[in-house]
Amino acid sequence: MMKIYLYLISFILYYYSGECSSQPYFPPQIVFSPDGGKTIIAIDEINQRAYISTGRETAFVMKHFPDTIPDSPQSKYYVQLLVDHPTNWCAYGTYWKYGGNLYNSFPEDWVNGTSFEIKNYMKFTYKMIHSNDSSPDEDYWYADVTCRVQTGQTYPCEEIYFKKKRQ
Repeated sequence: MMKIYLYLISFILYYYSGECSSQPYFPPQIVFSPDGGKTIIAIDEINQRAYISTGRETAFVMKHFPDTIPDSPQSKYYVQLLVDHPTNWCAYGTYWKYGGNLYNSFPEDWVNGTSFEIKNYMKFTYKMIHSNDSSPDEDYWYADVTCRVQTGQTYPCEEIYFKKKRQ
């Protein structure tokens, strides 16, 4: 009888694991360019640091900013430094319990009114499905919800392609 239960549980777990697939998110530590090198983005979710450079503007945000006054908001919360080029104008702001920084160069979903957290760069509105028809060099993911365009055609509301065999 115990053997039957073991086979049944194994079958259920195998079936369940076959139905689940991880969502298409970037790894927790990544450097990438969404526009062929004009913009460089570096995200470190593990150590809670991020960097973005667009050529016109450079911004850093991190938790545990170095060399701060002990027990100051900057020592406990997130701090962003923004530098505008070529004028070298800069802004320094702290995201803390009484409000956020006015100059945010990072994804809006990282800011939550009175808090800030460095999260995954990708934030999909809908559940994403991995396509079985992906090409040999790309993975294709699409939303489980479709949207209608002006011509009347329907498409997945969100889509993304990832290049395979990239580091």
